[in-house]
Amino acid sequence: MELSDDLASAVRKSWSESAPPEGTDSPISTPRGTPKSSTRDSMSAETDFPVDYQLLKHHYAISDDGKKPSLQEGFYDVLGELEFASADVRPQNIRRRSIEEVSKIRQWLNPRSSFSGVSKDEPDVEPYSYAHKCWVTVIESQDDYWPILVLRHSLMMSGSHYKLQVLYSDNTHSIASQLAQSGVEIIKANEISPILMSSASLADQNRLTQLTPSSKWCKLLPFVSLANVYDLVCYLSPRSLVLSNIDELLDSEIVSAEIDNETCVLLSNCMQSPPTVIVLRPNKEIDACIREYMTVYLNAENNGKWAKLQESDGSVVLNELFEELWGIVASEYCYRGSENVPAQAKIVECTTTQPWNATDEISLLWGKAYRQLSQ
Repeated sequence: MELSDDLASAVRKSWSESAPPEGTDSPISTPRGTPKSSTRDSMSAETDFPVDYQLLKHHYAISDDGKKPSLQEGFYDVLGELEFASADVRPQNIRRRSIEEVSKIRQWLNPRSSFSGVSKDEPDVEPYSYAHKCWVTVIESQDDYWPILVLRHSLMMSGSHYKLQVLYSDNTHSIASQLAQSGVEIIKANEISPILMSSASLADQNRLTQLTPSSKWCKLLPFVSLANVYDLVCYLSPRSLVLSNIDELLDSEIVSAEIDNETCVLLSNCMQSPPTVIVLRPNKEIDACIREYMTVYLNAENNGKWAKLQESDGSVVLNELFEELWGIVASEYCYRGSENVPAQAKIVECTTTQPWNATDEISLLWGKAYRQLSQ
C-alpha cells in the first residue's frame, strides 16, 4: 500500500519515539506527588502501597478468640453465610434490624466502619465523661410519680454511673415539681404536636396543639428537647424497672458509633410496639425533620396526612420517618408482659400505669422495689 510522504513520515516518527518516562502525568490519572483520595479519607501518594491496601491495613476484625484472621479467610466466611440460592426473596427495602447482624459484613465492606475495631496506628480517644450521657424518661401521666422514683431507685441499685433526667411538659409540671423535691433532676421539654398551616382550620389546629405532648408524643420528646445538651441518651419507659446493670447501652462504643444520624438514627429493643428502650443522639437536624413532618400545609378537610396524624402517636411518627434508619439493640434482655419474667431479663416494663394495684410478676417485682425505696 502506497503512503503519502507526510503520512509515511508521521508513522516513522511514532515508531522512533521512546516510551514516556515513568512518572509522566496522565490527564486521567492522579498526578505523581499529589495526594490521592478515597470517598472517606485522603492520604499521601508518596507510599509504596496502593490506596486499597492502606485502608485494609487499618482494619482489625472482631473475633471471639482474639486472633486476627486473614482478609481472604474472613471474606470467604462472610460469603459462606449468605444464602444466595435461597428461595425466599427478602424485600430489598428492609433494613437489617440488628447491629450484631450487620457488624461482620460491614467490617469487610468498609474496613474503617465503626465495627472494624481500632487501629494501632491511631491515637486512643478519651471516652466521653459521664456528664455527656444520661438516662432519660418522660412524665406521661399523673400516675408516674412513684413509677419514676422506683425507676431511678432501680438504676441506682444496679450501680449505674449515669444520671436519670426526667422530661416534663406544662401539663405535668406538678408531678415534675414533686419529683424535683425528691431529688430527681427534671428538664422542661420542648413542645411538639401537629400544626396545621391553614387559616381555614385554625380551630382544629388549636385543638390539636393543646394536646398534652407527653400523653401522645412522649417518644418524640427526647429527640426534640436534648440537642446540644447531651451527646448520647437512652430513653427508658417511666414504668420500667432495672433488674441488673445496663450501662453497656451508654458505654458501648459499637452502640454509640452506630448512631450517626445518617445511616442510623435510633436503636431500640423493638419496632412493632412502643419500645421500652431507645438509644439516640439528640441532633438539631433530626429535631427539624420531626417538626417538619408534624406540620401540615394543606386544607385539613382534604388532607390524608392531617387525619393520619390525629390517629398517630410518637412511636408511629418515628416509624414513618426512620424505619430504614432504625436498628435493634438489647431485645434479648428487655421484657414487657404478664407472663413469667425470663431469666436473662435485665429491664422489665409494667403493663399498667398503676403497678401497685396489679398482681402479675413484674408488678410484684415493682412492689418489692417500692418497699425498699419507702423504708
